[in-house]
Amino acid sequence: MCKHLLKAGLIFSALLVSVFLASSAQLQGNGSEPHGSDPFFNGTTYILFEHEMKVILPVNGSQANLTLSGQAEEMALLDESGSNVSFNSSYQFHRGDHIYSLVFERQVKGTLVYNISRQGQQFILPIRHPEPVRIILPPGYSTGSRSLGIARPEPDIFQDADTGSILTWNNTSQIPYIEVNYYSKSAPVALMIIMAILAGAGLVLLIRYYMSIKRLKAARMELEKE
Repeated sequence: MCKHLLKAGLIFSALLVSVFLASSAQLQGNGSEPHGSDPFFNGTTYILFEHEMKVILPVNGSQANLTLSGQAEEMALLDESGSNVSFNSSYQFHRGDHIYSLVFERQVKGTLVYNISRQGQQFILPIRHPEPVRIILPPGYSTGSRSLGIARPEPDIFQDADTGSILTWNNTSQIPYIEVNYYSKSAPVALMIIMAILAGAGLVLLIRYYMSIKRLKAARMELEKE
């Protein structure tokens, strides 16, 4: 009987792992919404990568002033047709901020694009001007699990696309900053497997404890008979 109990514990652990794998695969399969640029979005987009992020800022005028937490690289100004527009820029570093003043060669309605170096799986964005914000996580990453990482405040729209989860805040007028902690989409599966193994191991230990108690009782009964 004891051997059967041990075998049942091991089977229980294996079943837990298989159930968690199946449910995780189903959840990942649901995240197939296409990733693409939204022509109706009029806010700033932050596309996160492993070691940098790309910022896409809409512009409509002849100049722009930027106050950034990091130094901008590969800055480019594009008009509505996607053509490059020349501009003059001045830069200063003041109290931890990178400040840019840009003057365009002509009136431009389009986008300003630049890159900023970054590290880690946490992104904190101070809201300096109330405007719509969109954050696109690196491909293969997501957020929303309280045990692994969530976005604060909760986004108005969340799209779990295969090419990168998309988080959108349409109104940031009452938000001092946005914080996004994200993780690999395989992390919940690994966590579930670990929990299943621990549950199975706990069951096996419980069975072994029961077996030890039973053997001790049997030994005591033998001694009492003698």
